[in-house]
Amino acid sequence: MKRLFKYIQQRLELRLGLMIVLIIMVVFIMLFDFLFYRCKQYVQHAAIDRAVQLLDNTVEHIDGIMEETELVTNFLAVTVPHSLHPDSLLVFSRRAVAENSFLTGMAISMEPYYFPEMGRYYSAYSLRCWTTDDLDSITTVREGPFEYFDAVWYKTPRTLGTSCWVDAFDDYNEGTLSSPDYLTSYCCPMRDAEGRYIGSVTASLSLKWLSEAVTALKPYPNSSAIMMGRDGTYIVHPDTAKLYHENIFSDAAPEAQADINAMGKSMLAGHSGMTQTIVDGHDAFIFYRPLQRTGWSIAIVCSANDVFARYNRLLVIAWTIIGIGLLLLMLFCYQTVRRAMQPLNQLDRQAQRIAAGHFDEPLPKSPRRDSVGRLTNSFILMQQSLAESVSNIQRVNAELQQQNDELTHAYQVKLETNRKKAAFIQEMYHEIRTPLNIINGFAQVLIASYQDLPPEELADITGRMQDSADDISRLARKLGEA
Repeated sequence: MKRLFKYIQQRLELRLGLMIVLIIMVVFIMLFDFLFYRCKQYVQHAAIDRAVQLLDNTVEHIDGIMEETELVTNFLAVTVPHSLHPDSLLVFSRRAVAENSFLTGMAISMEPYYFPEMGRYYSAYSLRCWTTDDLDSITTVREGPFEYFDAVWYKTPRTLGTSCWVDAFDDYNEGTLSSPDYLTSYCCPMRDAEGRYIGSVTASLSLKWLSEAVTALKPYPNSSAIMMGRDGTYIVHPDTAKLYHENIFSDAAPEAQADINAMGKSMLAGHSGMTQTIVDGHDAFIFYRPLQRTGWSIAIVCSANDVFARYNRLLVIAWTIIGIGLLLLMLFCYQTVRRAMQPLNQLDRQAQRIAAGHFDEPLPKSPRRDSVGRLTNSFILMQQSLAESVSNIQRVNAELQQQNDELTHAYQVKLETNRKKAAFIQEMYHEIRTPLNIINGFAQVLIASYQDLPPEELADITGRMQDSADDISRLARKLGEA
């Protein structure tokens, strides 16, 4: 890593390229962050609109079926009292189921002993049954004897005195014609001409059909749908184990309890809306709408990953393209800066060679007219001028060195001459000193004993003194010649 940093520090073009890419990257990130933020908002709004539209269409479809169910039931509640005969009730019940494919069952139930000859119970019940060949068949029977007067679908309209939808119930009664599925029913009271309650008309819809209609809400691959009753109990749920046993308040995860509770209260109040919360440990959007006729609510649970799937794919593709683009941009910037810096690199290498003492290596003249070209040409002129100056300095130095060598030689010669002269003088000194000593010695003898010396000895002394004087004269001449 240190070697990489050192290499980057030594390469100006690489630093400039990285700096340009860094600046562009910061600008791009800010720009794309804003664009992706707006894109995310758009995708979220589009996803919400899509889910809400699908939910509204489903609610409208279910509401339309329920409205037709109400119309058929209300029509029978008005028509049947004019043809009150046990056999006609069976016909009305069967025809209603046969002519309305959305109906699972139709019951026309009378008050106790309304037909005395039939006993306490009389209820004409027709039930649509699906065969293994996916063909439906209708079975019509006279129900009883069982206390249907206590059944929710009979007791509720009798108690309220008005038409109503009842929550889902299990239709199973041992020994009677029963649907294997849970049913929900629209119940309408029947009255005679005097307005007395004489029975009820009950149209039933299979919750299996409702469940299929609701679970068909698939705006996204992993989305799911739920429907809950007036008390929050699940009527439709992807996990069938929770049906009719758990409600929305007991099913919430701890981290989403507050959000789910608020949403559940809003749904029970018959409101529409959207909640963003956590479902099964993942962020999710929940869109809900009420079924006004029944007091139930339908909700779609959409995973945030599904909602933003296209956005996330776009994000991955965009960042991949951006990454590749930035890499290519960095390479382009590096090559461009490297090409622009090439003359400067040449100048740097040439300056290093000049610093090492190489002044004569020429540089090609730059054809560029910008500052780099001018700098290169100025450097070439400076190098040429410096090379000429160095050449002159080297020539002068050579001449000075030659003069120094000559002076050194002359100085050595002078020293040798002085040495020889000193040796010669020393030699002359010793040679002159001997005859002088002889003359000086005989002179002292003559001064002290001249009268006492015999003529022969005196002549010998003077002769020797004369010889020494001659030696001194000879040495003097020799010294003069030197």
